[in-house]
Amino acid sequence: MKPTEKFAPYRKSAFLATVAEADRTLANRLCALLEAAFDVKDIAIYSGFPIVVRDMEWIAGFAMRKSGPVAYCCSPATLAAMGSELKPYMSGKSCIAVKPRKGESIDEVLALVGRAFQQASKSGGMISKTDLRKRDRARAEAATRTTVEKKKPSKQVASKKTALKKTALKKSASKVRGRKN
Repeated sequence: MKPTEKFAPYRKSAFLATVAEADRTLANRLCALLEAAFDVKDIAIYSGFPIVVRDMEWIAGFAMRKSGPVAYCCSPATLAAMGSELKPYMSGKSCIAVKPRKGESIDEVLALVGRAFQQASKSGGMISKTDLRKRDRARAEAATRTTVEKKKPSKQVASKKTALKKTALKKSASKVRGRKN
């Protein structure tokens, strides 16, 4: 299965129907945070969880795991700006465990995740080296096509040039004929 085949349109109600009843309220709140930070059209379902991917860059999302929900903040700018706040919850490069720690409430953790999503919505995300090469190649091909199209004369200009050349040839041919006679 290709990665693009793993994407499906985001429909909150359809996604929530896949979440266990015990986790549905928390999943609904995470959906609301994601929707508050990003345009709903930018959110997709990837392998069963809501995610935002723009221009092949993974930005943010979350998944409901057996060990508890995990938010994804794939924005290097967000991780740099909020790193000290997020660090106690981080596992891996971009995974934020959505679990209260040291006497905090779930509301405090969700507020932190919401701020991270808001910050991430303003910047780019992470992209794999393979996807980066694909994107750069596609952009270069598009730029080449655009440049070639700009350099090509339009059909009208080409036909006018052809008509002018034919007229010039006729005039020079008639001059040459006139001299010989």
